[in-house]
Amino acid sequence: MKCSIPKSALQGMLGKVQGFTERKSTLPILSHVLMEADDNGLRVKATDLHTSIQVSFACEVEEHGSCAINGKGFFEVVRELPDGMLTIRTEEYTKAHIVSGDIKTHMNLMDPEEYPVVDFTGMETGFSLDPSVLKSMIDSTIFSIPSSSDDDTKYTLAGALLITGTEPDQGGFIEMVTTDSKRLSIARHYLEHTLSMGDGIIVPRKGVHELKRLMDLKEEDSSILLTEDSIFFSSRGTIATVRLIDGKFPDYRGVIGLDGYPIYIRISSAELMNALRVCSAMVSDISNCVRFTFKKGLTMLYAHNPDQGDAEIPVKCSHEGEELEINFNPRYVMDCLSHIDGEAGIRLKSSQGPCLITEEGGGERKWVIMPMRF
Repeated sequence: MKCSIPKSALQGMLGKVQGFTERKSTLPILSHVLMEADDNGLRVKATDLHTSIQVSFACEVEEHGSCAINGKGFFEVVRELPDGMLTIRTEEYTKAHIVSGDIKTHMNLMDPEEYPVVDFTGMETGFSLDPSVLKSMIDSTIFSIPSSSDDDTKYTLAGALLITGTEPDQGGFIEMVTTDSKRLSIARHYLEHTLSMGDGIIVPRKGVHELKRLMDLKEEDSSILLTEDSIFFSSRGTIATVRLIDGKFPDYRGVIGLDGYPIYIRISSAELMNALRVCSAMVSDISNCVRFTFKKGLTMLYAHNPDQGDAEIPVKCSHEGEELEINFNPRYVMDCLSHIDGEAGIRLKSSQGPCLITEEGGGERKWVIMPMRF
C-alpha cells in the first residue's frame, strides 16, 4: 500500500483507536492496528476482541493494500513528526516506510491476514439513544465501577448495568447502575417511548471508558445504538462497538427505596463539598476517613491526621430523625456532590448502615455509600 495523508489527520485517527488495542494480551497482533488503503481512502481498525473501532479518512491512495502495525509505537512516531503531509509505503508485510520531508522512519509489520475480523454487523437492529443522555449517565456513575486492580472477583461488577423500565406516572426510562461493593451509583433518564431490555445489559468497564472518551469529543452527527449484545457508537468517519457482558448484575433495588431511611438531612451541596475539600487535605492516606455528626440544624465534619493535626467544620442543614455519628471516605461523598447543584439529600438508617445521597428538586440520580470505621 502507498498513501499520503496530513500528519494531523493520521495522528487524530491513531489517537482515537489507542484505547481499543490490547497491550497485555498473549496475542501480539492485538497490540497492533490494521491499516487498509483503497479508493475510499485510509481506514485504521483496532480491537481487543471485546471492543472494536474503525476510523476512516479520505486521502490520496496510490497503491491499495493493508498492514498490521504496532498501535502505540506508530502513534508515538507520528506524534513527533513535523506538521505536513506524510507518505506511508509498505514493503510486503515486513516494513512500513513513513516519510515526512527529509525524515524517514521504518517500522516492522505483522501479516494483516492474522488480524481478527473487525465486525460491525447488527447496526440495523436495536434502538438509538441520544449520546448526551448516555454521556450524562456515564459521568454520574463511572467512578463506582471497580478498577482492574481491585480484588473483587465478581466479574459482572466490572461494568455498568443498563436497564429499562416504566413508571406509572412518568412512562419509560433507562437506568445505568454501577457498584464496587463499597458504593452504588444510579442515573436514570426518562424517555418519550418505552424500551425493553429484559433483565438489562452489562457494559464492561473498558467499554464504558472508551465510549465516554469518544463522546467527550462531541463530534457532529454522533449517535448511539443499543442491541441485544452490543453498543455501537458512530460519527462522521468513526464506528465503534462494545460487546456486552453475559452475566447477572447484583440486585440493588433493596437499598435505594427512600422509605428505608428514617433519618433525612437536607444540606447545601456546595458548602458540604467545600468542607470536605478541607477535610480531604487533612486526612492521611492510611486513614482516609471523615466523621460526620448529624445534629438538629447542624452537620459537623471532623478529620484527624496523627502527623498533621485535626480539622472540625460545621455546615448548616435541616435534619429529621435521630442524631448520629457516622464515618465516610470523603472522596466517595465528593464524587456524588460534584453532580449535584443546590441541595443534596442525605438519608441514613444507623451509624453502621448505608447512606443514600440524592439530588433534591427532581433529579433522577442516587448514590449509596457504605460507612467506614474511624
